[in-house]
Amino acid sequence: NTEFAHIPDWYEWERAQVRKQIDDGTYYFDKQVRIDSLPNARGYIDLGKGRLIHNMEGFTLTGMSDGEEFMIEWPANRLYSCHIEYDYLGKYGDCVDLNTMNDTLYIYPEGEDFAVTKLSLATEELYKKLNDMD
Repeated sequence: NTEFAHIPDWYEWERAQVRKQIDDGTYYFDKQVRIDSLPNARGYIDLGKGRLIHNMEGFTLTGMSDGEEFMIEWPANRLYSCHIEYDYLGKYGDCVDLNTMNDTLYIYPEGEDFAVTKLSLATEELYKKLNDMD
């Protein structure tokens, strides 16, 4: 027996928990990550390790590419969703992929104390809150 008779009920409960953290201003995610870039159809480029932060402002990804530090930001009020994958290609585990105008970045948080589903729900709930769509 579980508290939820149907998976959609559990999923909406999860969403409500994330929304409470957002409303309380306590939502925060900060992890070391592995980053793969897919700028074209020729294949993935391993960008190595980086850091992903997701907070009330949105996503911030930092890392190194071609020996230079980079930082990419996705403001929460402009990102209505993010794509997630579970055990993507059997490579490094679960991932979130975020896009720029000319690249798709596959970002794999390290460890097991996180849920990419929470990142997805938080992205949607932040967008709704910041754009007065409640």
